[in-house]
Amino acid sequence: MSANDDMLSDVNEELLWDPKVDSRAIAASAEDGKVTLRGTVGSLREKREATKIAARVFGVIAFDNELQVRLLDEANGRHTPRPHHRRCRATGR
Repeated sequence: MSANDDMLSDVNEELLWDPKVDSRAIAASAEDGKVTLRGTVGSLREKREATKIAARVFGVIAFDNELQVRLLDEANGRHTPRPHHRRCRATGR
C-alpha cells in the first residue's frame, strides 16, 4: 500500500467517524500529501469541519476543499441547491 493510499484511508476513516460531518456524499483523493475533498455537504459548518478533519491526518501537507454546500431536502433525502442571496428585511428584496 502506498503512502497516498494510507493517507486516503485515514482521511476516509476520520470523515466516517467524526459526528460533525455527514460523509456519505464526500469523496476524497490523495496525491503527494495533498488531499482533495469533493461532493456535497448540508452546511458551511460541515464544509469547514471536513477541512479540519483532512488537515489533522498525519502526512497531509495541503488540502483542497471543493465541497459544495447544499441543503438536505428531508422529504426525499436529496440535496437541494442553497440560495446565493438573502432578502433584505427592510425592503423584502
